[in-house]
Amino acid sequence: MQAKVLRANLIQHIRSNQLLSNQDHVVVAVSGGFDSLHLLTWLTDGNLPVDIQPTVSAVYINHQLRADAADEEKFMRSWFDSNADRLAHFAVERVQWEVEPTHAVEEQARDRRYQLLAHRADEWQANKIVTAHHQDDQVETILFKLIRGGRLSQLQGMAELQQRGRQQIVRPFLHLTKQILPSLIDTQIMEWVEDYTNNDESFARNKLRQTILPELRVLNQAFDQHLLATMQQIDALQTLAEPAMQQAINAIEAGTYSWNQPDAATLLVMQQWVTHQGYYEIKDSQLRQALQLMRNQSVNRGTVDLEGALQFVRAQNKLLIQSK
Repeated sequence: MQAKVLRANLIQHIRSNQLLSNQDHVVVAVSGGFDSLHLLTWLTDGNLPVDIQPTVSAVYINHQLRADAADEEKFMRSWFDSNADRLAHFAVERVQWEVEPTHAVEEQARDRRYQLLAHRADEWQANKIVTAHHQDDQVETILFKLIRGGRLSQLQGMAELQQRGRQQIVRPFLHLTKQILPSLIDTQIMEWVEDYTNNDESFARNKLRQTILPELRVLNQAFDQHLLATMQQIDALQTLAEPAMQQAINAIEAGTYSWNQPDAATLLVMQQWVTHQGYYEIKDSQLRQALQLMRNQSVNRGTVDLEGALQFVRAQNKLLIQSK
């Protein structure tokens, strides 16, 4: 597809989904990598139509977890200095670790990153944070969740528009492949930062990206499209099922739920019920114990211990979550 058509389609997509407007002040999360530099250039090269051209600021965050972090920061400081006229504001932040993380490193780094981005957005009165996640990232995220396992509601990919605190997170490239990004800008980017840890396959996501996904694409060149289409169908089914799901949750809370429905359906309802109440750490094995308790016709009271000071409590046909 020609670059002109790609750009026009992207602009139409942004307008149709109200991702950006000239009333927005956005903070771009920039790492110095290929993807984020293409995003920042696309937003600031003056080619966007006036109605979707936001005010643009940018933040680079040094997580201070890699040996080359200082060189990466130096690169971004130089980039900001050379392109300062494109930006309303820019900043270089460093994550200060009390103790450097050794487990769930990516998750902890992401949380710290969004905290710093939100802080700068508040300071600059920006209403949106923009990231460079693209379709390849989306496929990787969904497949990683499927491999790791989890509840249906946790298997969804990233959203194009997501509320997080006082800002919205916008991912305008989410329906585009990485390969397409250079076609969105006039002057090609010749220099960017390469994260050498991306090649370390001792990290599960890297192995997925470097080895497993390429093999799946050999088996079927349309694997990415098929996976995304399947997830879209699941999302659509969840939307259609939402009224029935809410009705079932209401029945649990009222004590009128029929506990003799199929296990899979009842567990799905129970998962949604505990999530709606803000309990995210309850295991499926504990839900199954509660289900057996509710189906036991020999008793009308009982408990199932949960983590911490909580427990499931059966009172007649009603299931509750209470303190011990």
